[in-house]
Amino acid sequence: MTSADPISSGFFVQLAQEHGLQLFDALPDIRFFIKNSRGVYIKASLGMCLAHGCSSAEGIVGKTDHDFIPSYLADHYTRDDQEVLAGAEIWNRMEMVMRNPGCTDWYVTSKIPLRGKTGAIIGLAGISRDLSQAAKFATPFARLAPALEHIHEHYAEPVPLRRLAETAGMSERSFQRHFKQSFRLGPAAYVRQFRLGKACQLLIETEKTITVIAQETGFSDHSHLVREFTRLLGESPGKYRRRYRRS
Repeated sequence: MTSADPISSGFFVQLAQEHGLQLFDALPDIRFFIKNSRGVYIKASLGMCLAHGCSSAEGIVGKTDHDFIPSYLADHYTRDDQEVLAGAEIWNRMEMVMRNPGCTDWYVTSKIPLRGKTGAIIGLAGISRDLSQAAKFATPFARLAPALEHIHEHYAEPVPLRRLAETAGMSERSFQRHFKQSFRLGPAAYVRQFRLGKACQLLIETEKTITVIAQETGFSDHSHLVREFTRLLGESPGKYRRRYRRS
């Protein structure tokens, strides 16, 4: 980070001087971070540092996600960052996070753009929290915890709305409303996103065929997985696998 970095000379310095950012170090299950307009970390909470195998901010500041995690995951985060740097806000987006090689968790992430004195976007700030912990303790996720657990255990099977609503003790209509308010997407879209995340992981970390992966992640067949994968990720599962296997 250079002295010319607008965040270092404005918003970030003000917060640092007031010690506001240090409060996040008291919440080890929450990952707080600030990135500049190039996606480079300029601030990270202790939880974020530890998740990347660093004992302090010195190990993460000045680096990007690609320095810590596999490209197939880092590229997803980068696409989200670019969306935020273009002016969008992301709230409660579910994403796969790798704590260490071969060990993945699911997190709920929110990101907002940071603007300088002129109103131009100069970076972004974000918070990411372990989905299981958020579901147990944080409103509005707490009421949805049984349904989330059911999805994570049975995503390879049919996941009817009726069953999810029953696990949460709600009517289908009420469940849909609470779910969309919490995740900014409906239950069916959440299940689809979860399945695609698992498919991404299996494509890169195993030698299983696309047909087998489709069966193991809840898609009706090979064609169904290819269609959904291409629609949401912009390329076929085969192309995705070849690209990241090379990298």
